[in-house]
Parts: sequence; structure tokens; C-alpha cells
Amino acid sequence: MKRFIWLLLLLIPYWVWIQHPQGTPHLAGPCLTPLAYAAFSALLFLPKAWWLFKLDRDDCLASISRLAWSSIGGLGLVHLLTYAMGYPSLAKLFLGGPAGYAFSGVGMANAIKDVESLPLWVSILGYTLGVGLTEEAAKAIAARSDIIDGMRTRAAFGFVSGVGFGLAEAVQYSYHHYIPENADWVVYVLRFFFCVGFHGCMSAVAVLSLPHDWWDSDRWWNTALRLLPIAFLHGAYDALLGRAHPVWAGIVATVTILLLPVLLWVQEEHAGEV
Repeated sequence: MKRFIWLLLLLIPYWVWIQHPQGTPHLAGPCLTPLAYAAFSALLFLPKAWWLFKLDRDDCLASISRLAWSSIGGLGLVHLLTYAMGYPSLAKLFLGGPAGYAFSGVGMANAIKDVESLPLWVSILGYTLGVGLTEEAAKAIAARSDIIDGMRTRAAFGFVSGVGFGLAEAVQYSYHHYIPENADWVVYVLRFFFCVGFHGCMSAVAVLSLPHDWWDSDRWWNTALRLLPIAFLHGAYDALLGRAHPVWAGIVATVTILLLPVLLWVQEEHAGEV
């Protein structure tokens, strides 16, 4: 477990970022630089994940597909779900029953998450259900942990899935927000290093939280409930950052990162894998 101390290095860019004033724009116009950053980040995090979770050669190769699938399918699924949230009546029509009402509730929470006139706890609730739950579910699905044996390997595939999602999101934010808004270089370091690794940690926790029968559509509620704690941490981080509470958001991020080795150790002990 000592090697998991490396994860704390992820927090350095975050604490630098919240104290760093807006400086000279890093990228002045459309270019391929964000794609190069994504490639560098992937080359950094993949070997680290293999080393961190002690994967063998076959699992290392298999994990690459999770990174690719999550970067494309995972982010695409989140966009699809976010779009569907805007049409709660359709969710009730196609899903029906409790699932339809639950999805409609998630959509309503997502719609009010950025209303600044509402209390902070409402924003946290909105981000928990509208962002945290959907993103962690998408990353966990992309990890396909149901066909993997061993807690550590499942966590590794979840981590790599989160890295893939984080890379795709980083590229998207770079072209849609950072370049047009003349973002400082620290923002790119934050997004391509801290955020990518943070997504990996949250995704690994999400996979470790899944029940064994998470793929059973008749027990979707059990899967959702098991994902709520990590979805809450994800939502609290986003909401606190959005409401200009970066120090508290950093504390939540620290707790989330430290939760991964603790949860992995507890589950391996319980399963007798240590």
C-alpha cells in the first residue's frame, strides 16, 4: 500500500492553481497541443497504473482497451444521459416505473445545480445526482469489472477507465473553454494531470463499490445506491469549486484520493486476497 502515496502528488497542481493568478494565455489559438498533452498524460498514467496495482502483462494489455473505450464511449454516454435529462417525460415513457421517475429526478437535480440563488446543499445535491452519479456509472460500465477476477485488478481497470474519461474531457475543455478563454498554463497542468488522475481515483472507487450483480437491470437501484458515496464526493467537489470554495474542494479531493487505497485494503482483507 506504500506505493499509493504517489497519488498524493496529484494534489500539487491543484494547490498551485488556487493560488496562481491569471497570467499570460498559454495557447493563443486552435492547435494540436491539447492532443499532445493528452498523449503525454496517457503515457504517464498507464504505466503508473500498471505499477500501482501490480498488473501482469495480459492485464496491462487488456487495460488499454478500457482507456480507449472510456475516452470515447464513457464520455459519449455521459453526454447522451445529460441530453436525456432535459426531457424527463421521455425518460418516464421509455424507462417506465421507478426507473423512469428516478431518472426524471436526476434530471431535475441537474437542472438546478448551477442556480446561485439556491443554497450550497442544493448545488451539491444537483452535482451529486446530475454529474457525479452519471459520470461514475459511465466510467464503471466502461471498466467492465464484471469479467475481472481480483479486487486489485478491478480497481486498476476502474482507474484506467477514469484516466481515459479524464483525457477525453481534458481535450474537450481545452478546445471549448480554455483556448477561447485564454487560460493560463497552470489550468492545463491541472486538467491534464490532476483532473485525469482524480477521475482515475474516483472511477476505481466506483468499481470497488459496485455490487457483484451490478449488470442486472432488475437491480439498478442497488447499483445506484452503492455508487452514491463516490458520486457525493464528486458532486461536493464540483459544487464547492463552482461556489468559489477551492480550499474545501481541495479537502474533498484529498479525502477522495486517500479513500482508494483504504477501500482497496478493506476489500482485499475481507476477500482474503492480502
